[in-house]
Amino acid sequence: MHTHSNNHFLAIVKAVRNHWRGLLLVPLALLGVVVFLGYRKVQAILNPVVPKAMILKMEVPDDVNLMGDAILKGYENIMVPSFAADPVITDVSPRSGHPGTVVTVTGSNFGAQQNLNGVAVNMTEATPKVEVLEWSDTKIRFTVPEHATTGDVTVTLWEMIRMEMTPKGYFRPLVKNPRSSNGVPFEVTGQEEHIKLGKAIFFGWTQLNEEASSLVKVPRIKINADPYKYVKYGFLPRNDKDCLVDEGEAERFSKPTPIVGVRIQDGVDGEVRVGYSCAYCHTGRDPVDNKITAGIPSSTLMFGKLIAMADNLPEEQRQQANRWPPGTSDLTFRYFPDGIENPTAIMLARGTNGFRYWSSAGVPMPEYQRHSNAWMNQGSPYMAPLKVSIALCCYLNSLPPLRNTKVDLAKAARGRKVFGEARCYTCHSTWLGMYTNQSTIPFDLIGSNSPPTLRMNESGGIRVTPLLSIYATAPYLHDHSVATLDDLLDPQRLLPGSSIYKKPFTKHPPHPWVIQDDAKRSDLVEFLNSL
Repeated sequence: MHTHSNNHFLAIVKAVRNHWRGLLLVPLALLGVVVFLGYRKVQAILNPVVPKAMILKMEVPDDVNLMGDAILKGYENIMVPSFAADPVITDVSPRSGHPGTVVTVTGSNFGAQQNLNGVAVNMTEATPKVEVLEWSDTKIRFTVPEHATTGDVTVTLWEMIRMEMTPKGYFRPLVKNPRSSNGVPFEVTGQEEHIKLGKAIFFGWTQLNEEASSLVKVPRIKINADPYKYVKYGFLPRNDKDCLVDEGEAERFSKPTPIVGVRIQDGVDGEVRVGYSCAYCHTGRDPVDNKITAGIPSSTLMFGKLIAMADNLPEEQRQQANRWPPGTSDLTFRYFPDGIENPTAIMLARGTNGFRYWSSAGVPMPEYQRHSNAWMNQGSPYMAPLKVSIALCCYLNSLPPLRNTKVDLAKAARGRKVFGEARCYTCHSTWLGMYTNQSTIPFDLIGSNSPPTLRMNESGGIRVTPLLSIYATAPYLHDHSVATLDDLLDPQRLLPGSSIYKKPFTKHPPHPWVIQDDAKRSDLVEFLNSL
């Protein structure tokens, strides 16, 4: 019996030996099927089919006089205020406190449940379920957020219409125009050190980008030898005799150069390198008094010129960097290449802390993360610690919006009426004085003079820009393709052959809303310059 078993076993071994290749194909085939199905599953997650019902589609007529009205008609069920009435705050108690303080807000029309609604201090929203402790139609209890600063307590209502899916597969709520309450002043105490640290970070922290920038070697000698040579590139001199910049304790992080925001660091290998801080891009001149002011975009800055100074940059990339218009950048040309030459405008960085959707593409992002997003993209060791992000938030949130001090008030009052007559509030809602409903309008629908950015492709469009401090942010549109507000609203901009017409990247020119009457257009521009 034992011998028979051995013979049987030997026969099996011999069969396996003679046919092992064929037998091996079976598990390999099964493994291949599993890998293929897994690949298809991953592809379905990363590149989902966007339901047609979730994308607003419409035909825009070729007639430039009808383009704007057609787009507004397509949005007529969306661009209306949330709920039936504004929320009203009657009391806030206490009226001051440090981050973490429990605050009670009483009033009316807050909504029975929080849902998408928000309560904020100086436009810094309390996080639902974390900092918001109670919500009813007449009472809200919340704790002061860690990065809040002194300002008004406000309540905002956001009514959801439906969920929509972006081309990348992110879900986001499609909401009606927000309604906001009156504001009640609240003093946030104990933020002095955060604000001081944030200021030093804004002017002096380079996020170790001199290490990343060592890929394009910009010698210090080129900056220090003759700094005023670079004023023609829009670089801002630190010690301008009329506009001395207060950089706080920036030197605790890096050494200054004669140019605002361009800093010197000892690299990790001991070599001296050039880096740049937030202030390099986000400090500009107030066009009214010419003062160098933190938080406004440096609209004259030719960032590409700095990169083009590099000794080791390939000539093709040098030429591309030299083509960036003033006040724009396109770091995707080298660091995160997307194959498209599309520099975009440097953003306003003060008075905008109420955004739920950040950047011109309308990317949903927590407030503290907005200010460190570029650092996060670089990955370790360049990521900013949370304390750095919080401090930077506090500093920027403490900077009040800019107000134009040289405005014809009577003319601006007439322009306010034109703003209403032209239905500008349809998109530029007066919410919290920011004049944006934060909606993201499909790229081809809103129009553009340049290709979409990677983020615009991911989000599906362009966010309605705020009009707050707009007088200090020329040129206009996300690609700086329109020089002045008057040009933006001039019907000649939409007509081929005119001196201010640019052949658009999309079917029609961007922002197809204009004012035909010259006098009314001039009044509206004055109103916009007053915001």
